[in-house]
Amino acid sequence: MPKRSRSSSFLMTTTIVSAALIFTAPTRINAYITSGLPAHTHRAFLRKLTDDICNQSIGSLSPEEMSTCPMLMSAWATAPEKLNLSSDNGRERALAVEGLLKRMIDERRAGNAEAIAVTEDYNAVMKAWSMSGEGSKAAVRAEQILIQMQDLYQSGDKNVQPNLESYQIAIEAWTRASDEPNAPARAQQILEWMINTYKSGANDKAQPNTLCFIPVLKAWASSRKLEGPIMAEHLIMWMQQLQFQEEIESAKPTTLCFNIVMSSWLKSADITSEKRIRQIFEYMESSSKKGNVDVQPDAGSYNIVISSISPAVKKFYDMGGARRADKILARLESGYLNGDETLRPDSIIYNQVIDYWAKTQSVRGHFMKARDVLDRQVKMFREEKVRKCRPDVTGYTSVIAACASTYGTVKEKRRSFNMAHLTFMESCAEKYTQPNDVTYGVMFKAVGRLLNNSDEQDKYARTLFKLCCDDGFLGDMAFMRMKAAVSNVVYKELTGGKTYEELPEEWKRNVTKRQKKYDMRQNAAKKSNQLRP
Repeated sequence: MPKRSRSSSFLMTTTIVSAALIFTAPTRINAYITSGLPAHTHRAFLRKLTDDICNQSIGSLSPEEMSTCPMLMSAWATAPEKLNLSSDNGRERALAVEGLLKRMIDERRAGNAEAIAVTEDYNAVMKAWSMSGEGSKAAVRAEQILIQMQDLYQSGDKNVQPNLESYQIAIEAWTRASDEPNAPARAQQILEWMINTYKSGANDKAQPNTLCFIPVLKAWASSRKLEGPIMAEHLIMWMQQLQFQEEIESAKPTTLCFNIVMSSWLKSADITSEKRIRQIFEYMESSSKKGNVDVQPDAGSYNIVISSISPAVKKFYDMGGARRADKILARLESGYLNGDETLRPDSIIYNQVIDYWAKTQSVRGHFMKARDVLDRQVKMFREEKVRKCRPDVTGYTSVIAACASTYGTVKEKRRSFNMAHLTFMESCAEKYTQPNDVTYGVMFKAVGRLLNNSDEQDKYARTLFKLCCDDGFLGDMAFMRMKAAVSNVVYKELTGGKTYEELPEEWKRNVTKRQKKYDMRQNAAKKSNQLRP
């Protein structure tokens, strides 16, 4: 007898198991679906069960087969990650779920008393379309199904009354429709219809809650539309109206809602965005002090406010930007140290403020301000045990950059260099703050700009260059800063008079991809200039 191949044996086993599952224990289907079997096996399994049910003659399904239908619909609708679905497969899933629902409806019309389609079945179809990857086509279909459910319910079919999940699925379907420019407005239309349906008494399960508003808020925030921030603010005001005037407490705005509105302003690049974000933030603080703890600012709120200062510092060279950010950070620290766990700071927010001070060269002693923020971060990490704010190389590099950009007297520059040296040595001392190519670059800049004695420059640069090459962090910037910092004699001694491209790759092995891309652009520009007549 010829031996069966492993694949044919597996297919036969799958077929036998599938048949057994249908006719003996429908409850075991869910266990099979949620197991760790490969995605293509799950898909083939569900496809076979679905076809077996849909291909039978109308009115012939047994009670066990009818009980299998909702389980199959749920499996198709809720397990896309298991089924490894592409856009095409997503459409297949949605059509499969809708086909099962249609079969249940046809069975009911044929007189099968066991065939009762309920709200959860319709929700499964909507969810399958929402997650199908079909964009606006899927959103339109989900909306059509929702409208059909409400019409059936108002006609007397109590089994298909749309619930909160039904509306949420339809709203989220539009927020996923990236191919539709007016998707945020379409999502908001469903939200408005939902609220009007509830207020009119047409559906008592359509009572809105905060979670219904959040996808629409996010859609406006990420739309990049000019009116996005304004529309997001109007939604917040509508939520407050529902909460306070119409006493629908479930629709109250939360801290997350306000954070989304502020992030919408942050993404807008509007020249007034910092001012508006600050006004919203102060309103949140004022409201929380009056007893509305649901809108109390959290660490994310503070992060957005500090991020909004970036254009003022980096584009418009606002002397007060770093100071404003530092004061806000101090408020965050104070709140956390007074026991508010929602104000736990992180490395990102500290790095932002340090970077602002590094770029505020017009403020006397700006490098000391930057160092002060880093010291507070170190203290928060070591003494207060806040692991999220563990210092990293970015913060140390920014402090060194602040030192390297110092202007003033010889005494002031010496003071600044001493701070840069101390910061660099501290960076070397911890494994999570080890210097990178940028750190070495700004340290060479500090050597060239702050040390007044050429012999001292050469001596320090030699040691720094050796460390840089040993660590494999000789990027183009570090090389150019080193060249500017030392005499020609020392330059030839260190490099043999070679260009950056000719130096050993071992010296550059750990340079970041960002730096390598910069190097490539620089080299391309040089070649372009050389080829010009």
